[in-house]
Amino acid sequence: MTRRRAESLRWAPALVLALAAGGAARAQTEGAATGGGMTVRPRIAMMETWTDNLRLSEHDKDAALVTVVSPGISIVRTNGPLRGSLDYTLNGIVYEKSDQPSQLQSALQANGQAELIERHLLVDMNASIGQQSASAFGLQSTPTLGSQSSVSTLANANRHQVSTLLLSPMLHEVIGSLVSMDLRGNFSRTEVRGSSLGDNRGAGGSLRFTGAGGGSLNWWTQVTTQQTTPASGRANRLSSAVLGLSYQPDADLTLGADAGRERNDYLTSTGQKGNTGGVNAQWRPTPRTRVNGDWHRHEYGNSHSFSFEHRMAHSVWQLSDSQAVTVGSLSAGGVRSNYDQFFLLFASLEPDPVKRDLLVRAYLQAQGLSPDAPSSAGFLSSGPSQLRSQTLGFTLQGVRSTLSAQASRNITRRLGSGLNQGDLANNSRIEQRSYSLTASHQLTPTSGLSVTAAHQQALGDASGRATRLTSLTANWNGKLGPRSSVQFGARHARFEGVTAYAENAVYANLTQQF
Repeated sequence: MTRRRAESLRWAPALVLALAAGGAARAQTEGAATGGGMTVRPRIAMMETWTDNLRLSEHDKDAALVTVVSPGISIVRTNGPLRGSLDYTLNGIVYEKSDQPSQLQSALQANGQAELIERHLLVDMNASIGQQSASAFGLQSTPTLGSQSSVSTLANANRHQVSTLLLSPMLHEVIGSLVSMDLRGNFSRTEVRGSSLGDNRGAGGSLRFTGAGGGSLNWWTQVTTQQTTPASGRANRLSSAVLGLSYQPDADLTLGADAGRERNDYLTSTGQKGNTGGVNAQWRPTPRTRVNGDWHRHEYGNSHSFSFEHRMAHSVWQLSDSQAVTVGSLSAGGVRSNYDQFFLLFASLEPDPVKRDLLVRAYLQAQGLSPDAPSSAGFLSSGPSQLRSQTLGFTLQGVRSTLSAQASRNITRRLGSGLNQGDLANNSRIEQRSYSLTASHQLTPTSGLSVTAAHQQALGDASGRATRLTSLTANWNGKLGPRSSVQFGARHARFEGVTAYAENAVYANLTQQF
């Protein structure tokens, strides 16, 4: 179902960019005068693409030229009461030799923390804007690699721009030097452009008391409530009261257990009450190795998580398996992007996460790799579902070459009856698999080559519901100066599903940093 949105929202991307650029420029000047802490990097990029199948059709192919002009800005602040990073791009897309209308797409990744009262009142913030498939069984297309951000240039009606905002204020107090109190609010909003499927609002909070006496054995108790309200359909709420213990026999190992009561309406509109409880463990045998495990019982279905991460001098290895309930729009769970992999790999080079953000983005640009690839293979929904996500990935970094591989499997099961829209209205179980392999090689100090092979598929338990997308992309990148770079690339994609198509494209991308 499509609905009209307020006209003012069409100008939101341009307004955000203008305010960010102007405000950040002033803040940079002030920051430099007081010793730094703020880095602002405006940029502009232009990409020209020729594709032999703009409309992704099996027979009526529409060859076209696509021009993308992308002003953007990256802001990083490492100290002061407001800390965090923001990377925003406004993509203006124009189609030539085609009647496809021009469009604007935004791409945003931002996270930060505002310390309103030192050590007492904090606000955590996270915002994102990107491209997402509405249906796992609709038309799928390859991501536009080589860009600095998430952009979809092909005429795919199954792709939508999804904006998400998360705000979490927290009040922290220590009572009598024996107990610490954390009162936290959780507010979220997700909006899908051109559709109400996936739109939702979330509101809730938690109150937690933790023993502050120190020692290897400690206690905590927490009361939580959270409600998610979709644009259409009924709201879902989960409330719980839990008492837990944590035990730390040494600095590298932490064990925990908890038990309590909870109420939810995931399975029935009248709701159900039941006992909950579980165990967890965190083990860090070395600064480069981390193992986490968690298991909890719930009336609507047990949840668990396991993750293993190990960093070596020039490699990172990751394995994860998790199961949890999600409400509203879905993402691909454990699928990691190039940015995620290298953010972990560079942890030993730059411990500060905000400074590491700049380091990773600069490295990916030099290697000709898109921060967003491989793209999320999720889909949109409006009701409660259970997501099982499994991921295996590694990155090897040599003197001049890098190899990255990922394999993931996501199984989404519908909860309740008649609560979901989209794919989960007709499928009780959807399985998505994704595989990718990326190799890059630094030819000279100022040029490099990268090749990405990817395959993704979706399977539903309804008759005939399946899609497959295979793609191969190659990029050459070089520097024209200290702050300018150029990239040439080509891709081939083949899709089987609601329709079948093959698409070939070549593109050139010029980026100027300021």
